[in-house]
Amino acid sequence: MGSILLQLKLTGVKPLDELIEPAKRDWIIEIYGDEKNVLNIAHHAMVFRSIYNEVYVVLNMEFGGIEVPYLTKLCRIYDCNLDNIYISRAFRLQDTLSILQSLLQAENETIIVIFPYSYVQLNPNSYTEATRITGIISRLSQTNQVILFNTISRFGYKLPEGGSLHHHLVKVIVKITRRNKWIVAELIKHPIKPYGVRTFSEKILASPIPNAEQRTILEWIVSKT
Repeated sequence: MGSILLQLKLTGVKPLDELIEPAKRDWIIEIYGDEKNVLNIAHHAMVFRSIYNEVYVVLNMEFGGIEVPYLTKLCRIYDCNLDNIYISRAFRLQDTLSILQSLLQAENETIIVIFPYSYVQLNPNSYTEATRITGIISRLSQTNQVILFNTISRFGYKLPEGGSLHHHLVKVIVKITRRNKWIVAELIKHPIKPYGVRTFSEKILASPIPNAEQRTILEWIVSKT
């Protein structure tokens, strides 16, 4: 299956999926850029992929990151299955490594990793930690669809965080930026397609959160550690 090019619908955001496809199931797909917009796209991907299989989300943020009312709203739109979404939050580097290791037993599922290198030291000479994370992600992609949501490198390269091994192993890279009220998606890397751009309204990613609909996140999150 991994050797066959497919019209994979990965995020549910049509202009973005058109930019990415075709792809192989064992390719690592990465979307990076502005944190807020990247997180909103991650919400779309969670609910959209839950229609087809279980979705394991590794969230590398100490606080926030998941807006439960937004997930619920999107699930109504996509007619998804929230029971298929499992979210684990990492609070330190060892948590990230442990959670990713625990997912190595998964097969034919979707694995979403949000900000995978958050806890790597702020030193480009200490990227062995990033290499450990990248190595496990590469192994996960052999039996699962892996989608990464990343930030711009802290070292000013305008590339995704993670270092050279990461940039080599990720097959498809899309950069997300915002221009006024528009979202610009740039295809930075793809094995069979040239550079491309899609522009769409920020309204597609709008996430109004009425206070009356707020629920405790513990009602939805299941830790897989």
